[in-house]
Amino acid sequence: MISVAEAEQIVFKTAKLLESETVPLAQAYGRVLREKLVCDRDQPAFNKSTMDGIAISFDTFKNGTTQFELEGTIPAGRWAKPLKNKNGCFKIMTGAVVPDGCNCVIPIEYVHIQEKTAVVFGIEKLERGWNIRFQGQDCKKGKLLLKSGCSLSPVHIATAASFGKARIKVSVKPKVAIIATGDELVDIHIKNIKPFQIRKSNSYALDAALQSTRLCDTQMFHLKDDKKSLLVEIKKILSRFDILVLSGGVSMGDFDYVPQVLNELNVKVLFHKGAQKPGKPFWFGKYKDQNVVFALPGNPVSTQMCAYRYVIPYLKKAAGLAGCISYVALAHDFNSKTDYTNFVPVKTNFSKDAKLVGVPVSTGGSGDFGSLANSDGFIELKAGQRQFSKDSVVPFFVW
Repeated sequence: MISVAEAEQIVFKTAKLLESETVPLAQAYGRVLREKLVCDRDQPAFNKSTMDGIAISFDTFKNGTTQFELEGTIPAGRWAKPLKNKNGCFKIMTGAVVPDGCNCVIPIEYVHIQEKTAVVFGIEKLERGWNIRFQGQDCKKGKLLLKSGCSLSPVHIATAASFGKARIKVSVKPKVAIIATGDELVDIHIKNIKPFQIRKSNSYALDAALQSTRLCDTQMFHLKDDKKSLLVEIKKILSRFDILVLSGGVSMGDFDYVPQVLNELNVKVLFHKGAQKPGKPFWFGKYKDQNVVFALPGNPVSTQMCAYRYVIPYLKKAAGLAGCISYVALAHDFNSKTDYTNFVPVKTNFSKDAKLVGVPVSTGGSGDFGSLANSDGFIELKAGQRQFSKDSVVPFFVW
């Protein structure tokens, strides 16, 4: 039995960087960037008005002129002719090109326009460049905007779109097979469920968790507790998927065939059993340097926590994302009931001093999936320590 830190190290060591692919920008949200994004031109590409108003020469206003001759109107999306007369002005729209000869835009609420004359009122002091974003003020051509290895957010997508990045290079999505094992499992559509049967909640929980990362494509399977059938079906799945995430069949029961089946299929076990609660029977291995296999305990809480503690971090690392651990402070003293590393569900909120705190949520054990609905994630309490005082800072894994 190995520690959580050792298990994490082994899992991460197998996470080889995925290949990249180029996809349309509209399909890139949440994907991991695999190229540098460089500004293709000055931003803005011209001197841009940030207000509806009139564009004038600052020096003319500074010399006492408040009445200007209107030379035309400049909408956004058109080039502008230069100012002809230093006492002239242009009516200008937000986002429009500020013409040569103008270096100040006065908001329309300070302007009275009558026929061909614009009169400025209510302004005593004015500054050169007022309400203008000058060419290159936001970003100069050639500037590095985004480095490889970030998760593309809506802001990143907007940035890429602003300089015409119609297609973008990202990490490929590995194909993940989610495999629920167990004769007792029935699909969620079954209405007349028998007392001894259980709905396949783990499959849907795993699918939702993995899909939320936007880093993989998933497909769900259900296999019975029959060794021959497991051998045939898992062999097929190994040939079609990059990652296998199994739920159930890894403990010490008479019908827990998964470790035996994986061994007979030449999936090399890298560890089996971790010093953690819940999720002690967790199994991890590799097949022909091609596939990785996570075989998680079937109890719902164990499955969920192992997925967030190991499977999702593996996906992120393989996609090229740098690891980042979150922390919370304990809301009150807590007594851990195990000498193993303890994963405890918590509800989070902010204290009056803006500190994120975690309130442990009571559960009925690793089979009590319903209690997780009242939590925001789980904390990791280190092994060998039973007493944790209020305000102790501990790792936090958000759902």
